[in-house]
Amino acid sequence: MLELIGCDDSSLVIDKLCNEAIREDAAIACFYFDFAARNEQSPVSMLGSLLRQIVNGLGEIPEAVARGFQEEKMVIGGRGLQVSGILKMFQTITAAKRTFICVDALDECVPEHRMVVLESLGQILQGSRCTRIFMTGRSQVRTEVERKLDGVVTFISIRTTKDGVVRFLLEKLRKDAAPEIMSSTLEADIMKSIPQINSETYVKASSREKLPKQRADIFGSRFLLASLHIKAILRGTTIAGRRKALKAIKGGAGLGDAYGVTLERIKAQDEENTKLAMATLAWICHSERPLQVDELCHALAVEIGTTDFDPENIPSIVTLLHCCQGLITVDKGASVVRLIHHSLQEYLCAHPGLFSKPHSILAETCLTYLNSQQIKNLTSHTLPSGQGVPFLKYSSTYWGTHAGRELSDHAKTLALELLIQYEDHVSAVSLLKQVTRRWYPGDISTAPLFSGLHCASFFGIVELVTAIINLKSYRID
Repeated sequence: MLELIGCDDSSLVIDKLCNEAIREDAAIACFYFDFAARNEQSPVSMLGSLLRQIVNGLGEIPEAVARGFQEEKMVIGGRGLQVSGILKMFQTITAAKRTFICVDALDECVPEHRMVVLESLGQILQGSRCTRIFMTGRSQVRTEVERKLDGVVTFISIRTTKDGVVRFLLEKLRKDAAPEIMSSTLEADIMKSIPQINSETYVKASSREKLPKQRADIFGSRFLLASLHIKAILRGTTIAGRRKALKAIKGGAGLGDAYGVTLERIKAQDEENTKLAMATLAWICHSERPLQVDELCHALAVEIGTTDFDPENIPSIVTLLHCCQGLITVDKGASVVRLIHHSLQEYLCAHPGLFSKPHSILAETCLTYLNSQQIKNLTSHTLPSGQGVPFLKYSSTYWGTHAGRELSDHAKTLALELLIQYEDHVSAVSLLKQVTRRWYPGDISTAPLFSGLHCASFFGIVELVTAIINLKSYRID
């Protein structure tokens, strides 16, 4: 049986298992995946560590282990144990002995290593009915675990609680290396403020659309935030310095460290997941209004410059949540995708190097979508409901806003392609419906002609207005 949970109290489980192991003459081995050491924690090093712990708990080195090491030494030049050899030793040792294996923070393991680790643990379970494995990890690895260990998995989903954060902080304060520079009033303020900061947060409304404040649980990020906050405070060399650090955190400072660490994790993923995560953050950060789930997923499916929209390229929201490592959340009530905290928006905007010309990319994406054959095939007389083309409304309404902020040569080319056939394009109807709904209550299809020149003028993009006039030889008088 394997249990995968999402809490940070795994040490309590390990302590309990260790106590039971002593009473029941059972073997126990533990391994913690650490993001900072991800390149060194290979499947061989992880499995070798578990094997070494089990062997150390025995009275003597089993013959199978000694023989295995000797055989590897006899290979030309000598070599260390391989995964297959370690698994054979595991199965020999644990076949008749009750064994507990604890693997903490599975999600910190490098993806390609994680596949080998899960396959290996599956083989250990199949070869030893006396072995039980306890694992922790964030929900993003659940699909991988189900696929590799199908039929032997029990999942328990546990969200981080405020009480858990409180216990964590109390333990950190108890282990303070400089208790002489901690006062009772400062400690009380820490215990009151940090759990509140980490459990209650809201997402700011965008500049174009005021929305009610939303509370969003940071879940797994709570301990990361609490850890960074308490470390920042305890680094102070005086009570006044520590109090100043707490005041800065209460004012919203300090979250940048957590965001920086998480972005490092995002960039440590494989190329495709990193690219998808950064594109997702760029869209949420720079969109003109909050995007619904389907809108965002369709936007990310667009391959700039292509003439066809491929529905098989649409990522799932589960994939986006996975890739973004907890920096985004879904408001289930409105089906809107948001950043987890308003300060993340500020952090991303304060680091422009994270995204290269975002508004230009967003404009090119919208225009590529509008120029796709699937959209061109839609009739301009009847505006579709949105089913099947959820990105039509946003792209029609805001491509010009993004292009007006950053007009690349490619965006200009794509815009002219759209505008020269604009009178018969469904996006003209969509835009008109958005901008005239207050003063033109009638059937939009009977509205006065809305040309590409009108559209470029509406968005105030002088360069496009000039280009259209030159292309169509309009008389301006």
